[in-house]
Amino acid sequence: MAEIKIPLKDCIIPMYYDVLDDIFKHKHTHYVFPGGRGSTKSSFVGGISIPLLIMQNPKIHAICFRKVGNTIQNSIYSQVVWGLYQLGIESLFTIPKTYSTPITYNPTGQKIFFMGLDDPDKVKSVKPPFGYIGVTWFEELDQFAGEAERRKVTQSTMPGGDLFWDFRTFNPPISKNNWANEYTYDCEVKRTDSTLVVRNTYFDVPRHWLGEQFIEEAEELKEINPRAYQHEYMGEAIGTGGDVFQ
Repeated sequence: MAEIKIPLKDCIIPMYYDVLDDIFKHKHTHYVFPGGRGSTKSSFVGGISIPLLIMQNPKIHAICFRKVGNTIQNSIYSQVVWGLYQLGIESLFTIPKTYSTPITYNPTGQKIFFMGLDDPDKVKSVKPPFGYIGVTWFEELDQFAGEAERRKVTQSTMPGGDLFWDFRTFNPPISKNNWANEYTYDCEVKRTDSTLVVRNTYFDVPRHWLGEQFIEEAEELKEINPRAYQHEYMGEAIGTGGDVFQ
């Protein structure tokens, strides 16, 4: 890995320090981040963890997924680009104007690809110039069709290597019966050696990172609609899935 000094205090919240160490040491394969608004989970995964993993492992490439392709430019692509500048390593990467061309780590030629899964079979067409796809990121996990769809993707990307990191980030849907909520709950209960679930809220984030307007909006919603606040900001699945009206 290139010798850089990571400005941790400027990039990630303190509770993610140990998580980043866990990722670097490959203590788990699957990392699941359910969290409310402002939890910084997506910037931590896409902006910080993925670029640093690329630099640390010269044989791997990464693919970042959204369910719908036209949401990529202003979400996962922007998160990765933000991270490169935040870390001060942007000069080491070729950053195209749009996500349709992968970001390239110049010293090795490693790629960070971006893809919509409107058609899951498209992932088979991704061919890195060497090595293998060692990192996958599913942003807004609940928008995918289910665990079978995600598994079909990783079954296509994983062959060819030894070390893999699979990231999943999402704001928990309101229904406890949503597949992403049920999958996360099962992971927490079973506590498998391969999966780490990380939950946090905007309370874990320095206030000045979020801005006063964000805090005011959250506190106002807490006063006028506590149930919506628990779902949107605290990341809690508060519905049973069977309710039609409250």
